[in-house]
Amino acid sequence: MTTMEYVKRAGSVEEFLVCSELLPALRKRYGTTFVLLEIPEVLRSERNVGPHGTVYFRDYDGEKYNGRWNEGNGGGSLGTELSFEMVQMLRDLQTIDVDWLLSVHPVGEKVRQSAFALQGWLSSFQERKTLALSMGISDIEFAQAEEAISGGFQLKCRIVSNGDFYPRNLIKLPNRVVLVDWGYWTGYRACFVDYLVNVAAFGFIHMWGNGLWQKEFVRHLNGTVDVSSDDLRKAVLIKSFEQAAFWQRCAPQLVPSQVHLFKMALKNEGFG
Repeated sequence: MTTMEYVKRAGSVEEFLVCSELLPALRKRYGTTFVLLEIPEVLRSERNVGPHGTVYFRDYDGEKYNGRWNEGNGGGSLGTELSFEMVQMLRDLQTIDVDWLLSVHPVGEKVRQSAFALQGWLSSFQERKTLALSMGISDIEFAQAEEAISGGFQLKCRIVSNGDFYPRNLIKLPNRVVLVDWGYWTGYRACFVDYLVNVAAFGFIHMWGNGLWQKEFVRHLNGTVDVSSDDLRKAVLIKSFEQAAFWQRCAPQLVPSQVHLFKMALKNEGFG
């Protein structure tokens, strides 16, 4: 029986290395140890096809969420589906040895350079005050956010993920969930290596249209992963600002949804 392929043209040399070298290494080292997570299977890769290489993945036949999550509804049609599974996937990702991953040559050093750094983010946040004000964040709110985040996270755990950790990049199989669309990014919005709580917040903010889902997700986080409400609040401040800044360039009509979450986090609403 022929295995169906999903073809991905790499957007950069780094992305090609992540997909062609790191993902197979993760499957080999951890594939049987995860409770729910499935690292996508790379069938083959060709460095000389396309500008930066091409990777051929297994095309999984499972439940996909492209239709039920989109920028127009913010996950409003999902109910509470995936709110528990995504927390379990975070727990599986937590078992990956990040130091081992960063030591894998040649992509490890590139991944290290792009990893989320809190002090670097704070500096970039300060440099973007004018942008924040233009998006509807006040001087006082900006200062409050800066003060809150400057204290750092209680949970120092960093994990590796696909960076884009939200329902549209999941494929649900009978007993596993495949995490797809692994790439390589610069900046602080979607990081290959990031604090666990930031990755959780990335999923949270992408469900802005479904408050019930967000509440269930937070409940499962509190019961499964050692994430405090204060840490999650800080991470939502970071990731909602990053998403708003990203959308300000390409989809400004979506910015208010993230500014709302930013202000909700400042008021510590919805994180208990």
